[in-house]
Amino acid sequence: MTSEQHTFTQAVALLQQGKVSQGIELLKPLTHNSEFAEKALQILFKVAMQQQDTETAISYCQQLVSIAPTKFDYVLTLVQLSLSCGELEIAKNALLPLYETNPQQADICFQLGKIERKLDNADAALTYLDQARVLSEQFKVPALIEISFVHNDQLHQPDSAIKYLEQAISADSNNLQAHFALANIYEQLGDKDKAKKGFQQVLKIDAFNAMAQARLADIETFTERDAIDYERASLAILQRESDDIACADIYYALGKVFNDCKNYQQAWHYYVKANHYNKKYLPAYDRQSVEKITDYTLDRNIVLQEANSSITPIIICGMFRSGSTLIEQIISSNEQIAAGGEIAYLHSSLFNLIGDERALANKAKEPEFTDGYKEQLILRAEGALYVTDKRPENYLYLDIIKQLYPKAKIIWTERDIKDNSLSAFFQHLGPSLNYAVSLNDTLHHYEQQQRIKSHWQSRFGDDIFTLNYDQLVCSPEQVLEQLFSFLGLEYSDEAQRFHNKSGTVSTASVWQVRKPLYKSSSGRFVNYLKHIQADEKSYLDAKALLNR
Repeated sequence: MTSEQHTFTQAVALLQQGKVSQGIELLKPLTHNSEFAEKALQILFKVAMQQQDTETAISYCQQLVSIAPTKFDYVLTLVQLSLSCGELEIAKNALLPLYETNPQQADICFQLGKIERKLDNADAALTYLDQARVLSEQFKVPALIEISFVHNDQLHQPDSAIKYLEQAISADSNNLQAHFALANIYEQLGDKDKAKKGFQQVLKIDAFNAMAQARLADIETFTERDAIDYERASLAILQRESDDIACADIYYALGKVFNDCKNYQQAWHYYVKANHYNKKYLPAYDRQSVEKITDYTLDRNIVLQEANSSITPIIICGMFRSGSTLIEQIISSNEQIAAGGEIAYLHSSLFNLIGDERALANKAKEPEFTDGYKEQLILRAEGALYVTDKRPENYLYLDIIKQLYPKAKIIWTERDIKDNSLSAFFQHLGPSLNYAVSLNDTLHHYEQQQRIKSHWQSRFGDDIFTLNYDQLVCSPEQVLEQLFSFLGLEYSDEAQRFHNKSGTVSTASVWQVRKPLYKSSSGRFVNYLKHIQADEKSYLDAKALLNR
């Protein structure tokens, strides 16, 4: 027996005895031995997976792929593992050599198409997905659905997306994903009847589909009788549902339904349950980390050159649920302003560098970065001179934006923080908005935003307009005349026609902005005050907020 064989045998024995760290240390040197590398890496990968150390597992899997690039199982494992933790580039780089060897393999084409879509590479995504659709009947419908996502989300062509989804449904009439995606697009377009029929069709195929049931709640305004019927059907779904995300969806929907019929006690009961489920899988809100991000933003001093662009962004920022979508709908009713929606580009490119000023500056200076954002604006402009970007996190990058686009205007939306906190608490939000599950955490996040706002006002005060939602709904003409004057445009009754505006809206305010201006959301906190105070835990959580 060679010394390497002896070491390998000894390492396996140690692992079997539960002496994991010792076994790992013996195996690591063997990963550089051509005879034992593959076996050692296989074991190290399994150990890393057992320890739920995904980053290390990916590293070992990459090494397996490098020494055995033709073994599809290794590549597939690396792809699935990378995708599960958002490492899209790793997954893509693992698949490309296989594609180059066999470009006629439909499953590889399909996976590459999905990855390129998630990387916002629309042209590459469509190329791969179209190949998969043509190469294999098995991938025809899934590829058509993915192609529809590209047209709707990246290319902003909802009509084309609808056509591809209709083709998918024609080929597979019971495809839940296609029906749901179609209903979702009609919802974004504000077509209430078609959206409702679409989600109802999903429930015909799957009577216990929690997501479709939850989405129906947003479409209608419920009476007390309707609410009881909806509650009965929803509770039946909850009895069978084990997924925490789906349960949260249903409970948020039930809260909305009982809020509609002004049964605030029951609505509060369901909203509390919804946030209980949401907390189970959201990362905990880290106040210290948020304060560090604020400090990094306040302390940096980056110098950039102006970007060469004929299009000027209008940045709409502030707290989530503070009226940003409403403002975008109103001002983009003016023909010189196009609605860009929440453009993810700046935040996704810059956020991970926010704690390293040099790296952030270098990124912001890259022509590839500046050209990339310009392309996002052009894609949405449709001939307009201005494009809105209402990604909430953009308040972190106003120094970068104002240097690249000196003429950029910033609209900072605000509303009574008690109403704002409650509105966020009533929405099923994702990991980046994890403060919303706690009224006090929302207040903390707001206070950090206000620190940054004061800083930017000292630098760019003339180009920042604070728009107060409560003032807007009370005196729309007065507020909007001031806003349009700030933008250098003439106000022409946009408040009277914004709700009839065509185009997609893909935020939680999709149905609210399809209505004329209304005041019922202003002062909404009063409806829930006694229920918060009666709920001891919630009262303690809201104590600081109530003192505002």
